[in-house]
Amino acid sequence: MTNDPFSAAASLDELLTRTQQTLSAMRSRAVEHADGDPAELLRAEGAAAGGRVRAVAVQGGRLESVTVDPALADEGWETVCRHVVAAVNAALAGLDARVAASAQADVDALAARLGDLPERSARRMELFGRAMEGAAARLNRDPGRQTRTRRPA
Repeated sequence: MTNDPFSAAASLDELLTRTQQTLSAMRSRAVEHADGDPAELLRAEGAAAGGRVRAVAVQGGRLESVTVDPALADEGWETVCRHVVAAVNAALAGLDARVAASAQADVDALAARLGDLPERSARRMELFGRAMEGAAARLNRDPGRQTRTRRPA
């Protein structure tokens, strides 16, 4: 670690800049996934009626597909609709869990990148403060820097 206060300030500025870039990248990835290539979207499947009704939900809260076993038609439309709702709700709940896990992974990655930022910035600010105190003390000791009062002529 350097005792140069300007280097310490520059390092702190660099850390803050990298933090902002990381947060921007995380936000961009979230937007890209929500509107991006369907193959890259998070997805989850839900099932009901013993797997005879299946629904797939994709990131952004959209329903990708619903599959119903034709044999369920004998149970009546009301029953089939209840199974469809249950399968869709299960798919959406699964999707919520996957999105939350993905967001937590992003937060964990950011925390790892930031590491000991508070401790490092505190140390650098302490060095900066000491350097400023030293500079002020040198200015106060330098007899050539004292101002002389001029007498009117």
